[in-house]
Amino acid sequence: MKDFFGDSTMFRILRCLTQGVKSRSSYLLVAALFATLSLMSGCQSAETARSADLSDETPTPIRFDARPVPTLLPRTNLYLFFSSDRPLYYREGEYFQYWHRHWFAADDLRGPWNPITPYQLPDLLQSVPPDYYYDNFPYKLRKEK
Repeated sequence: MKDFFGDSTMFRILRCLTQGVKSRSSYLLVAALFATLSLMSGCQSAETARSADLSDETPTPIRFDARPVPTLLPRTNLYLFFSSDRPLYYREGEYFQYWHRHWFAADDLRGPWNPITPYQLPDLLQSVPPDYYYDNFPYKLRKEK
């Protein structure tokens, strides 16, 4: 609303809405309601925000330096592929890869890869950079290539 009407128009509307209001508490209630509606009109819907996280592109095939052997993150159900050319994870029958600033998921390493939002990732991947576990995984626990 603020972008649509501009600041001065918003205040004129608020003044008109509160013109007949006598008590201070009623005035504050109307002002709070108006402010809430103004803020809500400027917010994206959750669906719009999530669709902005998706990519229209399809990832190129994954290349491996060695045989693709997953390594389990200790005390989790998340596996990593250290021999892949990009961040690649596996959990409960689903693969996750990070490619060109977007996440993709597939039931098979060969694809098809579908774009997903960060909210659809396993919890362990939602709050860290895509290569976090690659960079911080103890080298002595990594399987040999």
